Amino acid sequence: MGYELRRQLREALGPDITGLQRAVALEIADDANERTRRSWAALEDLARWTGAKDGSVVRNALKRLAAAGWEFRVPIGKGKDGRALYAVPGTRMTFLVPHFEGGATATPSSGKGEPGLPLGGATATPSPPQGGATAHSEGAVAPSEGAVAPPFSSYSSDSKKLASWQPAADLDYGIPADARPLINSLAAAGVNVRWPFRGNDWFPLLALIKKSGVPAMVDHALKVAARTPVDSARYFMPGWSELAPIPPADTPRPALHAVPASRSTADQRVAQGQALAAMFREQEQHALEAGHTNQEPA
Repeated sequence: MGYELRRQLREALGPDITGLQRAVALEIADDANERTRRSWAALEDLARWTGAKDGSVVRNALKRLAAAGWEFRVPIGKGKDGRALYAVPGTRMTFLVPHFEGGATATPSSGKGEPGLPLGGATATPSPPQGGATAHSEGAVAPSEGAVAPPFSSYSSDSKKLASWQPAADLDYGIPADARPLINSLAAAGVNVRWPFRGNDWFPLLALIKKSGVPAMVDHALKVAARTPVDSARYFMPGWSELAPIPPADTPRPALHAVPASRSTADQRVAQGQALAAMFREQEQHALEAGHTNQEPA
């Protein structure tokens, strides 16, 4: 995941990229592959991670980023007029974190063809968008397109909306108290992974903890981590979701059948060893007695 890429991008964006635009850019960088800089995050995921209303609001934030010189969208194709298409009904959008260089100021596009989109500068110079198309080339519009987000929507207001998700008032570094037992247990077992959950993104994990319990989730994570290197706790989520729920307290336990006069394998081995030792001692004693008898004078 692009943890280091996110840190670099937050410095490169500068103070002019703010609000939801900044949040969307940083979440794409966080989800992107560190080497390829590519992200396959869905618009719905970006909306949930940033606290946006829906995917159409995120789509408009991406347009404003492109107008400011930061094109994260990967062209899907070209329209009849030769413009790059970034949104095609039935085709999932993908993203690529643009290469940037510190120091220069990005030159925003004219915004032609997308009226009402505010322009903003950037303190770094991103690479040109793929396909050579300018940032304003949007192409076909998906059916979900339509609702336009308010210009420069404040991310602080979105953060206030996320305050209601907290399951407990006792939070530590943004981690819900109900998730602490799982995180601490894995860390104590030597499974050190990132926990890239934010805001409402904690909800599925907390639901799994309530459903299956910390011991079962820790046991599954240890088995997975023993087979393959794991960098993020998200890697465990599919397996955790398939764990059985905690049985109700009144679930009857199966009857245990006693095994009559049986010994454990260890007990049997000990008993056999003791019998052999006794036999060897007896044979040795007989040999000594026979030798003594042969030495007596006739």
